[in-house]
Amino acid sequence: MPRCITAPSEQYKLALAVSMGGMLELYDFLIYALMASYIADHFFPASDQVTSLLGTFAAFAVGYLTRPLGGLFFGHLGDRLGRKKTFTLTIFLMALTTALMGCLPTYQEVGVLAPLLLVTLRLVQGFSLGGELPGAITYLSESAPQRQGLMIGILFLALMIGISLGTFLHGFLNLLLGQKIMADWGWRIPFWIGGLLGLVSYQIRKRFDESGLFLALDQVRQRSSVPLLLLFREHRKVLFCGLLLMALCGATVTVYGVYMPSYLSSLLDLPHARVAWHAAVAFLILSPLSLVAGILTDLMNKRLLAIGLALAVIVFSFPAFQYFVTEDPQVRKIMMTCGLFAAIASGLLPPIIVRFFPTEVRYTGIATTYNFGFAIFGGLAPFTSTLIVQQTGTMLGPAYYLAIIGIISLFAMILPWPDFDMEKSECLNTEPAEKG
Repeated sequence: MPRCITAPSEQYKLALAVSMGGMLELYDFLIYALMASYIADHFFPASDQVTSLLGTFAAFAVGYLTRPLGGLFFGHLGDRLGRKKTFTLTIFLMALTTALMGCLPTYQEVGVLAPLLLVTLRLVQGFSLGGELPGAITYLSESAPQRQGLMIGILFLALMIGISLGTFLHGFLNLLLGQKIMADWGWRIPFWIGGLLGLVSYQIRKRFDESGLFLALDQVRQRSSVPLLLLFREHRKVLFCGLLLMALCGATVTVYGVYMPSYLSSLLDLPHARVAWHAAVAFLILSPLSLVAGILTDLMNKRLLAIGLALAVIVFSFPAFQYFVTEDPQVRKIMMTCGLFAAIASGLLPPIIVRFFPTEVRYTGIATTYNFGFAIFGGLAPFTSTLIVQQTGTMLGPAYYLAIIGIISLFAMILPWPDFDMEKSECLNTEPAEKG
């Protein structure tokens, strides 16, 4: 296979356009976790901070747990009706639900109806995200078959910037409004901004053309009537393998990229604004590592790269968290460590599963493995980590969780990995163009 680390300018433009939508969509989803301490007070009041936070993260997990259903639904649509139509619809749903979250009444105003409405919106939000990122991964990988790692690396670089955008906005609002106003109503502003930016991304997505590889399926009559049935009938082993890889990705990215601001602020009592600023800077600085990791999957043995990441998570998580809980840790060092793990995991693992599936079930296959991995092992990470802290009294709960997931993921390394070569389809005019 040709080893490519560059691409035509048209492919870069397409990747940047797709990635901007993905960045804003991930921002919409993760802003909930960044506002967790405020949401806990307004929607899940309790006698102690940890119990209140558990209720908030339970609702966070609900959003993750609906992602597999969304992945199955939108994966079916994507393999039947097209990639472009499907992930254009998902970003519209994300924008709508995010904006509505910023408008919800609180528990003090309407009682138990408030958390019920919040959980309902989280269900819809998670459902739509289940089709968004797999759709973007599928679309970009089919747009540049020789440069899949590079293209997907650009996508996840943008997603890391989305995390930085959310944390930067959090810190800026704390500085501008102050802690009291932020806790009272200022926490709503990031949701409104996310909804607005999501609608802009929706308009951008509408300009795309369909994937050439998908259109070619009509020419050879290989489009499956029920992609999910074909997937489970002929690709069960690779589904299990992909799930284990995405378990490692989901747990690592969620713990280090999503959970840490609330962990540091609510459990270790570090200042909200200080944590937010350092997180924003760290994730912005380290976001290019996602691109580097993606390029490495185009150049090096993918299995060795995955093994290296799993071992790093297992070995280094305990020393990292032991430093985090010392009496006077430097927040800058903490967030740089978190950004390092999150950037490498997000850029390295998703490109690996792209070639696990043939074109006729690729969207469904990626959506199933990606979403179940993130839902089961990523969505439950904040709740489980906090629960371990509460039940054992040790602040190393997240490290124990990551080590267990890392060990489980190593089973994927001993399974055979298929390789459905998309480069052979380049003659089918696979490069979609953005409409001018």
